[in-house]
Amino acid sequence: MQSHAKVVVVGGGCVGAAILFGLTENGCSDAVLIERSQLTAGSTWHAAGLLVTFVRSHVISQMTMETIRIYGEVERRLGTSCGLRKVGQLRVANTQKRWDEFQSYFGIAEAAGVPARLLTPE
Repeated sequence: MQSHAKVVVVGGGCVGAAILFGLTENGCSDAVLIERSQLTAGSTWHAAGLLVTFVRSHVISQMTMETIRIYGEVERRLGTSCGLRKVGQLRVANTQKRWDEFQSYFGIAEAAGVPARLLTPE
């Protein structure tokens, strides 16, 4: 085990693993990941599938879409599934205020490259 590293990533969940992956993909060769037990043993295992792309933050939406892209790249390189399932989400607006809120998300989703559409009962 290394005793020194330029970059130390603490936690081997999806975020820590993605950070280490991104660092190495961009030329960082002096990085180490420290995990207390095994990869994804912390909160990642029970949060699987919660890549929420429908949010008000353009940056968070872009980050989520990039995460999905990275998982696809990892699967392509490994030639096996790492368990990512691309699923959608359905939100129901039961008030006008909620409908207005969803409409406000739409521009952010579009700008971040998140596929989204609004449906009405008609």
